[in-house]
Amino acid sequence: MHSHSIDDHSRNIRVAFIGLGERGQKALRLMLDIEGVAVAALCDLSADHVEAARASLGAFFAPRCFDGADAYLDLCHASGVDLVYLCSDWDSHARIALEAMRSGKDVAVEVPAAMTLEDIRALVAVSEETGRRCFMLENVCFEQQVIDAIDAIRRGDIGELVHAEGCYYHHLGDRWNPWRLEINRRLRGDLYPTHELGPICMAMDIGRSDRLQTLVSMDTAALTGPVIYKDHAREEAPDFQNGDHTTTLIRTARGRTILLKHDVLTAQPYQRELLFIGTQGSIRLCDTGHASHEAMTQTMNRHLIDSLRTGSPLAISVRDMATWCAAIPLSRLSIERHFAPVDYPDFYA
Repeated sequence: MHSHSIDDHSRNIRVAFIGLGERGQKALRLMLDIEGVAVAALCDLSADHVEAARASLGAFFAPRCFDGADAYLDLCHASGVDLVYLCSDWDSHARIALEAMRSGKDVAVEVPAAMTLEDIRALVAVSEETGRRCFMLENVCFEQQVIDAIDAIRRGDIGELVHAEGCYYHHLGDRWNPWRLEINRRLRGDLYPTHELGPICMAMDIGRSDRLQTLVSMDTAALTGPVIYKDHAREEAPDFQNGDHTTTLIRTARGRTILLKHDVLTAQPYQRELLFIGTQGSIRLCDTGHASHEAMTQTMNRHLIDSLRTGSPLAISVRDMATWCAAIPLSRLSIERHFAPVDYPDFYA
């Protein structure tokens, strides 16, 4: 990938935000705390969302504003933007990120960056062809306890790492967005694996000294999804696809294993955990709450802005993004093949 940096390190990084719902508004607020950032543009399907975001800026910034179904095209082609910060719905991530990079913008895209192998490969290809950064906003990799655990593993504190597990249980309750509900209605598999898989791949040095080789996934019946869909969408969903609980097992080329567990449907307490097992010990991490979420997001954002200003490498490369996101379509493929093992593509080759 071609390395590039902002020509004048003293000037602001001009950031455009696309997707100004709950996540986008929070991202905008947090980015304002970082020195050297200018809000250049705001974009959303909803004019009300754009206006709410613009009003929150006060008189300090006067961003260009875009709204409507194709407004992202105008923003991507606009001048005066260095970085597109993308917090729209999952289905639109790859399409908008590709447009932005082809228009000469760097991209920071919320997780998951892409949900199909075709889109994942396209993001890698276009990023490398254009020399534009494509950074997935996987903030868990920047959580202090995760950073400390990876450092301990690399020091050999638990011997040689042989197995890791990641758990994401998040009963969404009344927080279901219509688009997220539709994705779960339409697709089976682990639809949100990167909070766990990203840190695990970093700890296992995936893409450097090891690679993911084989994946097998299995899900339960879709019992809760149709009930939730009827409650929120006011219609029956006999074709609801995503099972209540999805379990995925991955084996690496060096013979290590990874276990991922995903459940956003059943009524159980929120749980995000990581477990690393080595030949001489183990490390278990649990989500420490809202304050930690904001802190790790700010650590991530500062890293991103610093990388753009100096041209230094990003902690999460576009090939890392591809590898972590690929668990989504591969888990679906394994399930559709009656829970058969599937080969994991080597995006680093």
